[in-house]
Amino acid sequence: MKRIIGATLSLVTAFSLTACGNSGSKAESFNYALNSDISSLDTSAVDDEGSIVVLKQSIEGLMVNDAKGNTIPGMAKKITKSKNGLTYTFTLRDAKWSNGDQVKAEDFVYAWQRIFKEAGSYEYMFGSSAANIKNADALSAKQEAGKTLTQKDLNSLGIKAKDDHTVVVNLEKKVAFFEQLMTFTCFRPIDASFAKKQGKSYGKSVKSFVSNGPFKVTSWTKGSKIVLAKNKDYYDANKVELDNLTIHLAQDAKSAASAFENGTVDLFHVDSSLVSKYKKKAGYFTYNTGFEYYLSLNLKNKALANKNIRYALSYAINKKDFADNILGDGSSAAKGFVLSDLANSPSGKEFRSQAGNWQTLSYNQQKAQEYLNKGLKELGKKSITLDVLYGSDEETMKQLATFVQSSLKKLKGVKINVTATVKEDRTGNKMPNGEYDIACTRWGPDYQDPTTFLNLLTKGNQNNFGKYDSKAYNKQMNIVKNSDNMTTRWNAMIKADQILSQDLPIIPVYEKAGAMMMNKDYTGFINKPVIGTIFKYVHKK
Repeated sequence: MKRIIGATLSLVTAFSLTACGNSGSKAESFNYALNSDISSLDTSAVDDEGSIVVLKQSIEGLMVNDAKGNTIPGMAKKITKSKNGLTYTFTLRDAKWSNGDQVKAEDFVYAWQRIFKEAGSYEYMFGSSAANIKNADALSAKQEAGKTLTQKDLNSLGIKAKDDHTVVVNLEKKVAFFEQLMTFTCFRPIDASFAKKQGKSYGKSVKSFVSNGPFKVTSWTKGSKIVLAKNKDYYDANKVELDNLTIHLAQDAKSAASAFENGTVDLFHVDSSLVSKYKKKAGYFTYNTGFEYYLSLNLKNKALANKNIRYALSYAINKKDFADNILGDGSSAAKGFVLSDLANSPSGKEFRSQAGNWQTLSYNQQKAQEYLNKGLKELGKKSITLDVLYGSDEETMKQLATFVQSSLKKLKGVKINVTATVKEDRTGNKMPNGEYDIACTRWGPDYQDPTTFLNLLTKGNQNNFGKYDSKAYNKQMNIVKNSDNMTTRWNAMIKADQILSQDLPIIPVYEKAGAMMMNKDYTGFINKPVIGTIFKYVHKK
C-alpha cells in the first residue's frame, strides 16, 4: 500500500523533533520508513519481513546479537552444553514482560509448541533442516499426514521447563550453529499466561501483545505506523539510548525520501531510482540483504526437464547486466545458489570461494543458442513456449520477469509469456501445486550455514517447488545431515553445491543488495543477513 507521508506530518512530529535536531528535548526519537507492512506480532504466525523487524525489537530470545553482531546470551544468563552436544540447559536471568509478568521457562515451551500447534511457517526450523530439536520432524510428519497434534504430542517436543528459570533443550543431532539459531524470531518466547487469556486475538493489536525486549509497542495504526518506546524494565536498558522508535509502514521509496528531506524520517530504503541522487551524500550506505533471487524451474515440464534447455536459458540471461545496470543498487550477479560470505569452513575458508562459481551462470549468447538447438533436437521440437511467473506486489520481481523475458526472446525457438500474480498466490498456490514453468522467487538465509540454501533442493523439501530429485545430490545432503564430523560435513556440502552447478535445477540470478539513507547524526544501526535489523544500539554520535 502506498501512502504519502507528507499528508500525515502533524501526526508524527512528536516523535521526530529530536531526531531531526529541531528540539532541545533530551528524549531521543528515531523514525524509520519501512518499505513493507506488518501482519501480526505473534511469533508463531509471522513470516513477513515487516513483522519480524518489529518483533526483533520487542521480543528477546535465549540468545541475542551484540553491537558487533556476535551471538551472546539474551534471556539466558548461563548456557551449559552436554559433552555429546545433544542437551542444552539455559538458565534464565531475572527478566519481566512489559505487563509485569516474570519471564519463565514455560514461556519458551509454550512458544515453541505454539509454532507446531498453529503449523507456523517456520516450523521447519525446529527439525532436521536447522535446529534438530528432538521429535520436531516426527511432529511435522504427523501434521503432513493430516493428523491433529494433541497436547501429549506437543509435550514430546525436545524442550522442557525444569523449573521457572531453567530451559532444557534436547537435540536429535549436534548442530554447530545451535546457539546462533536461538536468536531467530521463531525461537523467542511468548508470555504464556497472557497469551492464553488473549486466545485467537493474541498479537493482533497493542492490547493483545506484551514485550520482553529493549522496546515495547505503545501504538499500532495498521497500514500506517507502529510506535515503540524504550522498555525501562528491560535488563539491558542502560544500553538502549532511543526513547521512542516510530516505524512507518508500507512506505514507497519516493514518499519516504520526501519525508527524509522534510526531516520527519531518519532512515529509509533507497530504491534503484533514487541511488544516483543519494549515493554521494553523507548517510548513504549499502548492505547485503542476504536474499538470493533466482528462477525456479518446474522440472515436471518436459522442456525444462532437459538439461540442455536449462543451460540455454541460463546462458541467455546476463545476470551482471541486470544487477549493475537495471538495479544499480549494489546488487551483484549470483555466483551460485549459496550466498557469498555466508559461512566459513572449520578451517576458516569461505564456502562460495571454496566451492567455486557456477560456470553455468555466465552469459554467452552463442552457447545459449547452441544448447537450445541441442535440447530442441532431443525433444523433437522446433520451438517451445514457456511462462514466467512473478509476484506483482514483490520488490523488483516485475523488473526481473521483464528482463528474463527480453533476454530469452533473443533465442530462436523460444516464446516467452509473463504472468503476474500476488506473492500469496505465487508461494501458497501456484508454485506448490506446480502450476508454473519458470517462477521468479527468492530465498534469504535463516542461519549462517550453507544448508539454509542447500536443503531447499533436497527430495521432499516443501520449498523444492521444481521437484528436483538427484540421487547424487541427496546422497551428499544425507551425509551433511547425519555426519558429526564437521570437516566431512563441509566437504559433502561442497560436493552437493558442485552437483547443483552441473544439474542447474534452478537459475540463480543475483545477490540482492540494499541501499539506505540515514540521518548523519546517528550511528549504531545494524542490518545484516541472518541477524536482521536491530535498533537497540542506535544513538546520536
